[in-house]
Amino acid sequence: MDKRRFVVNLVSNFFSAISGVGISFFLTPYIVEHLGKEAYGFFPLSNNFVMYAGIITTALNSMSSRYITISLEKKDIREANTYFNAVLFGNLFISLAFLVVSAVFCLFIDQVLDIPGNLLYDVRLLFIFILFSLVINVSSAVFQVTAFALNRFDKLAFINIISNVLKLGAIILLFYFFTPRIYFLGVTTAATALYMFVANYRLTKKLLPEVRIDWSLFSKNALYVIVGSGIWNSVMALSNVINTQLDLLIANHFFGASGMGFLSLTKFIPNAIYILLGIIVPIFLPEMLKAYANNDMTKLKKTLDLSFKAIFLVVLVPLSVFFVYGEVFFKLWLPTQDAHALHILSVITLVPFIVHGTIETVYHVFVITNKLRMASFWGIFISIFNFVLVILLCKYSNLGVYAIPVGALVSGVLSHLTFTPLYAAYCLQESRSFFFKKIVRGLAGFALLIALCYGWKQLDLFEVDTWLLFVVNCTMVGFVLLMVTFFMNFDSATRANIVGKIRAKVKL
Repeated sequence: MDKRRFVVNLVSNFFSAISGVGISFFLTPYIVEHLGKEAYGFFPLSNNFVMYAGIITTALNSMSSRYITISLEKKDIREANTYFNAVLFGNLFISLAFLVVSAVFCLFIDQVLDIPGNLLYDVRLLFIFILFSLVINVSSAVFQVTAFALNRFDKLAFINIISNVLKLGAIILLFYFFTPRIYFLGVTTAATALYMFVANYRLTKKLLPEVRIDWSLFSKNALYVIVGSGIWNSVMALSNVINTQLDLLIANHFFGASGMGFLSLTKFIPNAIYILLGIIVPIFLPEMLKAYANNDMTKLKKTLDLSFKAIFLVVLVPLSVFFVYGEVFFKLWLPTQDAHALHILSVITLVPFIVHGTIETVYHVFVITNKLRMASFWGIFISIFNFVLVILLCKYSNLGVYAIPVGALVSGVLSHLTFTPLYAAYCLQESRSFFFKKIVRGLAGFALLIALCYGWKQLDLFEVDTWLLFVVNCTMVGFVLLMVTFFMNFDSATRANIVGKIRAKVKL
């Protein structure tokens, strides 16, 4: 992997993620204070409906990058154009169908969801704008593939950063000059979707001018090939939605808008983590695809190993701090809410992620090797198991809203410790223990970080009761954990090489 390109992609994508998370961080307490947690809960719920729609689009878009990247790697521009136009026009057809379905849903939304009467008008408008942004994003999805194929994630990250800045600015203006309304979030989401459509289109024309939009290049056969490969990704997307995106809908049904609103507040940290993963993990996919296309399994495994270390450093280290200081975070962030309950709910939600987060990029193995059928069948089985378990716990246990993350924890850990590592090893023709060793190593490392962080807390150097002290404290303990991770995940030769480069830069 081009180390310079990797660093540029990683840093730019990290700042892109931070800008997106920052909006949610500053906006959530403001909305909860002015509109209440019930109103806020409908915003993440509306975004979940976008995920539901993604089940359909995944069949086409999830594999488009694979075929277009391989075509460009072979220098076959005509084939790349054929796949590009097949995806583009296929998405346009899907978008037209979404327009009709969205209109009907928004018309009868009060028959589907439990919405307080005073919020019905605002929530209906919120969903209208969010679903409109969905149509825009689906129509223009293929324009992000070029930057992916050419490994220019820094360009996509820059567009995301600008989009988030524009979104934040628009929200501030709307909430400042007008009476705060929840549908303002939908308005800004739709506006930024339009900006990203234009920006990604211009980027495609700049990076790869050979790609052109032409109906004569549309090929049903190319469309069938992509959908045929991607249909199993849609099945996996369905299982993912059942596992992670139905929770607010279930909470709305069993515990009303109030229970849904409270559960939605615990989604901030998990969503922030998934945003980071969604930006960090794809960085490694182009190199893995190229290695597989060239039958270079050694390079593929090295890239996988590097991805595991990057995820541990960027994601699991901060999470270890959150596991220990999460209650303090919620006390400062949402002082009017039950910080202890929010912390416990968040931790329960994150436990399955800690298990599979140690080898998160392993899911790319199924895509790269095009062995998705078995993974899809398992995904459906475990998601149905999760859904049934959650429903039973909601109806017959005394756990209340805790039943939802508890059910997900049981099914998630079961899946991540059985099928996923075993089947990924099979796809790579490795021993059954290949990924188990990496999971155990990752979990042991995470447990060590938790212990160190808890020991730091027990020192009680100062009382963490303000944002300034919280940031200072977390920075100090985070630096200690980073140093430990540095020595834990890299051998002496690699450490010496990294330190030498840092010293050289400092001298300059």
